[in-house]
Amino acid sequence: MMRWVAIGGLCLALMLGVVSSYLVWRNGHLREDLDAATRRLRVAERQADDARQTADVLDAHIKRMQEDRRTYDVELHRLREQEGYHAPLSDFLGDAFDRL
Repeated sequence: MMRWVAIGGLCLALMLGVVSSYLVWRNGHLREDLDAATRRLRVAERQADDARQTADVLDAHIKRMQEDRRTYDVELHRLREQEGYHAPLSDFLGDAFDRL
């Protein structure tokens, strides 16, 4: 009877060893997958941060360009009024234009 108990105990210990080894192996693979996913997440976060910074820079450039355009439009309008943009050509310029 003791022999069967010893054999059963050995079988149980062997089975627990196999299950334990499988769980350690599986845990190692899951850790590798988790590390890879963590690295991909960090890369994606850095790319999102870079995209946000790029968007901020582009927004600043667009805003500056819009302000420059408004300034140039005001200056162009002032110059056109100052020079008589809609006025008829002088006799000299009219003759030169006709000759062209």
